[in-house]
Amino acid sequence: MRAAPTGDPLSACRVDVTAAELAAALARRGIALFDGVGDPRALRELAARLGEAVLHRDSDPTGLTVITDRGERAGFGNQALAPHTDGSDRPRPPRLVVMACASPAPRGGDCVLVDGQAVHAFLAAAEPEALADLSGPRGMYFGGPAGIAGNVFEPQPDGTLGVRLRLDGHARFSPRTQRWEDVLRAAVDRHTITLRLPAGAGYAVNNRRWLHGRRPFTGQRLMRRILVEPLAAWRIPAGFDPAAAPGDAAGFSA
Repeated sequence: MRAAPTGDPLSACRVDVTAAELAAALARRGIALFDGVGDPRALRELAARLGEAVLHRDSDPTGLTVITDRGERAGFGNQALAPHTDGSDRPRPPRLVVMACASPAPRGGDCVLVDGQAVHAFLAAAEPEALADLSGPRGMYFGGPAGIAGNVFEPQPDGTLGVRLRLDGHARFSPRTQRWEDVLRAAVDRHTITLRLPAGAGYAVNNRRWLHGRRPFTGQRLMRRILVEPLAAWRIPAGFDPAAAPGDAAGFSA
């Protein structure tokens, strides 16, 4: 693994850009940072070594989505994008998000990352009643009329908890969980990490544990993304172990 500057909260997650290194970091902490992925072909090859690309409504036939300011909705504008789960309106959101920077914005546009395990541990200690409601059935509704009912923390078949969250117009709280929206937002803010990626650098995150977003920006910013279902051999869990001590997650707090 690469050395990182002292004080870097993600220093232990910076790895060589190989599938084995990325998969090991994803299995352990749910996140890996890399560089040396400067073109679409390199990103596609890396994603293919991790698993199978998941098509998205905005992707090309290979699963690659170009994210830039098109003057459209938040994901394709220059506004801030709140930390979220990709594919939150799917019964089974894709497990991995692999993102690489092609061209950073001249001002702003820093990536935003939030460890859901750290948020869960914080709520368990500070707001247990909120956590109970945010972990029960049908606590949030994701997508439009054809969307689904879920919640922020959802049990997975492998015994882990998966995170599912949007804090924008694509999701809404149920009457039971609405009262905890400010508490949840504050917990997410408390554990937010910002990261400025140069061209060719990127991150892979477990989409059922880590939230991702961005700061607002000016000028041109171009990112490339592929959603991935990982190979079973990599042993990347569907979320995080709620019984485990926060451990590494505590060190990710901003």
